[in-house]
Amino acid sequence: MDHVSNPQHADAHDSITSRRLAKGYSLDDLAIATGLTVEEITATEEGRGSANHVERIEGVLK
Repeated sequence: MDHVSNPQHADAHDSITSRRLAKGYSLDDLAIATGLTVEEITATEEGRGSANHVERIEGVLK
């Protein structure tokens, strides 16, 4: 799995959490919208997600 661990990506992951909350998505809501599990989304928001997961989340939060 291609995990994102670059410190430069940390801001992107913080941004995912901020944008998710700003759009009113709970973790469960985003899981349904992306097809990911809550655990996968949480890992992505913490900077441990795969690039594919980031792309899927970004697609919903645009």
